[in-house]
Amino acid sequence: MKKTIFLFSLLIILLIAGCNEKNLISQIDGTWHIQKYAVNGADMTSSFDSTHAGFVISFANGDVYSEAWQSTRIFSTYTLDTIVHYDTTTHAFVIDSVTTSIAKIPTAYTVNVTGDWYLTNGNQFLITRDSVNGNIQYQIVDHSKNSLHLLYNDMDYYLSK
Repeated sequence: MKKTIFLFSLLIILLIAGCNEKNLISQIDGTWHIQKYAVNGADMTSSFDSTHAGFVISFANGDVYSEAWQSTRIFSTYTLDTIVHYDTTTHAFVIDSVTTSIAKIPTAYTVNVTGDWYLTNGNQFLITRDSVNGNIQYQIVDHSKNSLHLLYNDMDYYLSK
């Protein structure tokens, strides 16, 4: 009899844990935007927005995720301007001066990262895995249907749908 009660209690606990995980996955699934980004508690949202313009992270089907944002690279182009004249005495061209000009051209490009994600440690951590960043383990600090607070090392990501 004690064995039956123990097994029944264990089954109930497993069912509740499974329901909680399904509920959490349904809350996490979707497309998220940065609401606030903080490092060591200091708000760094404007800095993040300047390096990750239009950042979105999407979680789908409880196992696929993607990140996308706009970034900027600076390319330098070099031009050489040469001034020459023709020397009629020697019948040759003579170089008078050479000027080098450098132009810096900002160029926008899109970064796309895709991989998979899963929950671990009693649904307290979310792990993303991709070929660019490898494995990243975020602590789920707080979550609801429309907000998600993730912590990675000393970086807080406050996300909203």
